[in-house]
Amino acid sequence: MQLVNLKCPSCGGDIERDGDKYFCKSCGAAFAVNYDEADVEHEKLQNYDEISRIEHEHEKEMEELRFKQNEKARRAAERRESVRKAGREFRAKIYGLIFLIIFFSIGPLCWWFMAKQGLMPSFQDIIAESQASYKDVYAISMDNFTDDVIDNMIDAAIQKKKKDRDENPVKEFKGGETIEYILSEVEYDSAYLITGASEGKNRVVVILKLKYTSDAEEKETYDAFFFENLKLSENDTIVSDYNPKNISRSDLAWRRDSYENRDQCYRENVLAFGGTVTEIKK
Repeated sequence: MQLVNLKCPSCGGDIERDGDKYFCKSCGAAFAVNYDEADVEHEKLQNYDEISRIEHEHEKEMEELRFKQNEKARRAAERRESVRKAGREFRAKIYGLIFLIIFFSIGPLCWWFMAKQGLMPSFQDIIAESQASYKDVYAISMDNFTDDVIDNMIDAAIQKKKKDRDENPVKEFKGGETIEYILSEVEYDSAYLITGASEGKNRVVVILKLKYTSDAEEKETYDAFFFENLKLSENDTIVSDYNPKNISRSDLAWRRDSYENRDQCYRENVLAFGGTVTEIKK
């Protein structure tokens, strides 16, 4: 860039610029500037840079404006969804309350009407039966057992064992081959009443003697089933659901099915519950 001292070519006075024209301060002569092509391109570049800067700032302002508008729309949508969710929850509570009011209003009335028709027991009958069924349930003794109750428990245990083994025969891998054992005989061995057990339940345990046969050998084992939920009827006799169950056998059991040692079967199924153990004689 060069610094040029502008002087009037006529009188040598100083020249001032006024818009696109130049005037001499001394003689008042006027002058015009004749731009060449390089000067025009230079001015265009200056104008282009200025326009680019202005457009960039404008685009930046528009981007910030769009971001603010999107954030505002997002918060508005979240508020609307929150209001709709609160409305749904409120309506659900109202409908639930209405249902409960209707149920507890109509339900007892329907029960009372059906009880009057003899289609259902009344509340008084249910309460009386419950009290009679659970009468002295923690004072069960051998005097409360009848032969039919014991026989039914033994039969239920035997049928349960046969059904389990019919559906799932015992298999043992020995000598490089799989041996399948068939339960050929089930006999009653003994039964015990356990009262005051640590679990707070009275139960009867029935021990069975089993005979398994296979192509390779015969095996004699012992297994046990227990009956709980014992109740007393009005005439002081035992009432049971006759639903026999097994405890979880230890690793000492043969194939997790039964015990080759009767004493181990007795320990795990009778003594392990604590309480008072009384053998049931038949």
